[in-house]
Amino acid sequence: MKPIRRAAALAALPLILLAAAALRAWPIADWPLWLDESWSRWLAEKDWHALVDSTAHFDTHPPFYYSLLKLWLSVAPHTPAGMRLLSVVAGVATAGAAMLCAAQVPSLRRSRPFRVAAGGLAALSPALVIAGQQARPYALLALAFTLALGCALRIVRTGGWRWWTAYAGALALVLWLHNLGFLFAGALGLGLLLALAAEGRLRSELRGFALAHLAAALVWIPVLLGIIEQRREWTAGWLRFVPNEVPQGLGLGLAGPGMGALLVLLFAALGIAAMARRGPERGPLLLLVSAALAPAAMEVALSAIVSPVFLPRTLAPSAVPLLLLAAAGLARFRSPRERGAATFAVAMVLGLTSAALATRPAEEKWDQLGASLSARLRPGEEVWLLPNEIALPLRYAAPSLPARGVPAEFPAPAHPGPRYSGTRAVPGMTEADAARLVADARRRGVVGVWVVSRFPALFDPGGALPEALGRPGESEDSYAPLTVDHYRLAPFNEDAGTPR
Repeated sequence: MKPIRRAAALAALPLILLAAAALRAWPIADWPLWLDESWSRWLAEKDWHALVDSTAHFDTHPPFYYSLLKLWLSVAPHTPAGMRLLSVVAGVATAGAAMLCAAQVPSLRRSRPFRVAAGGLAALSPALVIAGQQARPYALLALAFTLALGCALRIVRTGGWRWWTAYAGALALVLWLHNLGFLFAGALGLGLLLALAAEGRLRSELRGFALAHLAAALVWIPVLLGIIEQRREWTAGWLRFVPNEVPQGLGLGLAGPGMGALLVLLFAALGIAAMARRGPERGPLLLLVSAALAPAAMEVALSAIVSPVFLPRTLAPSAVPLLLLAAAGLARFRSPRERGAATFAVAMVLGLTSAALATRPAEEKWDQLGASLSARLRPGEEVWLLPNEIALPLRYAAPSLPARGVPAEFPAPAHPGPRYSGTRAVPGMTEADAARLVADARRRGVVGVWVVSRFPALFDPGGALPEALGRPGESEDSYAPLTVDHYRLAPFNEDAGTPR
């Protein structure tokens, strides 16, 4: 039976990679770019100097992902699907890298089917599927983190300078792909330190440990300086830490929504219990637990003490070590029938959840909104966008629609006012801004304004713009989280200097 199971595992490999590609690529041509993805396009389409300069001044993330995307777009079309395809490729590669990681875990290394199963769980994981559908750094961050984790597991198993070198390189990629990369790098460093100590090899590997982390830290210095420079805007952003939302955010970020998340967490707990009882597995166990849970713990602490972060969006890399623990939990069943049934059940639930996510509506319906406004806009009317950054996705979805960002066109680093979004490019609305905008529109003969807002209570907390414009003639919220309000403006009386 063993040769048959090995042949089945090998045959399943291309199917797993195909499933990983299909789930990630399925919806990418149907959705318009949402706000954060439009930032990716805006930065990637700049020349190299402007890309680095704009990232340093307006975006808290390092420029590395946008640089990779710029290179990608030199051969791929500048469409939502073309941009997202880079993340699809990274997502498929992560499933393959998860199998390589499994080969370094003793309980999985002994069983080829479960090494393949680990890759299958990564292919079907809702958290990783969501990351692989977006033109954002998360999928590449998950891939770099998985490669670094694989190198760390190999170091725990055999050591060797080539693995320390590969680990340092992958760690540097983690640090350069996201502003929170240092949390994932720290989790790997902590886990590796504990694992080597548990294996009794810390003294012999201490030099490699110190040199690898020192090299990665030196490479990270420019990113650190950028984070420090933008710290004031970053920590003054609109996100608020809500303790009651932490459990849900952690569950979504690590395992995805619904029953699949519960099954992954259950089998991961079983895997931890099984590996803890075996002496040779305690080192890899400590590394996997640290890689899976330490970033989440550090993100919660960072959110509570310094500035909130998006837990579901940024924890996708930690899904990989959690899935490896879950695979170890599945492997603990003695009966092949029980192992097969449990693995099939988890894969089915994860796959159905990910398929449902792939068929969900677009996160922000900019294409539908652009078509609706184009059909309803009358001569003498304008479209105003609050905050000004939402001019990016609307212009990409409806380039012929006349629209302007308010209180000033994007980006507006010199415009006075609060920065609720955490970037210098996006000022908030003030009473003076609202009065100026409305008076200027009347002078120019504008007869009506369509105001498209995204979370207006955050960017105009005093309601200055609707107060200056008056009561809207019609409103709709069918494009949530966007709201649309139509205002009529009275003509300007030049003699009196007031509306007639």
